[in-house]
Amino acid sequence: MLWRAEFPGHPIFQDPLFQTPEYKTFEIRVKGALDTAVEEDPHAIAIQKAMPAVCNRLRTMTGVIQNGHATHAEALSSFEDLFLTRFDQFSHAIAGLMGGSFQFVPHGQQLALPPPAFTGASYLPSRPVPLPIAGLAQAEQLPPQHRMSRTVQTIPELWQEWTLGLGGQPSIEKLDELYGSGWRSGPSGAAERQFYSRRKSLITEIRRLAAALKDPPDQEACHAVVLQLEDQRRRARASLSKVIDTLKKA
Repeated sequence: MLWRAEFPGHPIFQDPLFQTPEYKTFEIRVKGALDTAVEEDPHAIAIQKAMPAVCNRLRTMTGVIQNGHATHAEALSSFEDLFLTRFDQFSHAIAGLMGGSFQFVPHGQQLALPPPAFTGASYLPSRPVPLPIAGLAQAEQLPPQHRMSRTVQTIPELWQEWTLGLGGQPSIEKLDELYGSGWRSGPSGAAERQFYSRRKSLITEIRRLAAALKDPPDQEACHAVVLQLEDQRRRARASLSKVIDTLKKA
């Protein structure tokens, strides 16, 4: 049609086909479509094409922000546990000072001690004094106070802390074997027991999945499950706390 408008005298356009009503109607429709295409705003077309990419970018940014909020909440919970522990220790120290007695000594002077009462007896005992062996043995058996790491953010790190230990510390399995639940006592024992219970639910699930691969499960099967779960966590952009919450709801 553009050629016909530009070269109206060309012999090909003398053919009777170009004089039929059907061709005239077709020519009018094509010209209208061309005019509409020319009049369209190219900026509007560009915006329409860019909208899916913008939506995907906003969805990705929303996921990053949500993961950041979850990580911040877990860090805040860890800080609260640490603060309560330090506060309890400080309170006990203050109570000890208030319950005892002390004497103010000016700077440069020495504390005057009362002279010992002289009775003529020797200061050394005449026979050996028995040591409190029972008390020493009981003190050796007291379980240590251990606090699980609040900086662990991945499933492999949690598995290592639970089975091997982190930073030279004993593993959680070893503490349970030697002391049962005694190591989770103390001023912050309630918070530690709750934290332990949440993490143990994930350890139990790892061993259950490993048993499905190989019965009884060995270290290789457990390691394979740990890597698979960590890959799923990273793909979902979920925090370790979110994984445990999802597991407990299942």
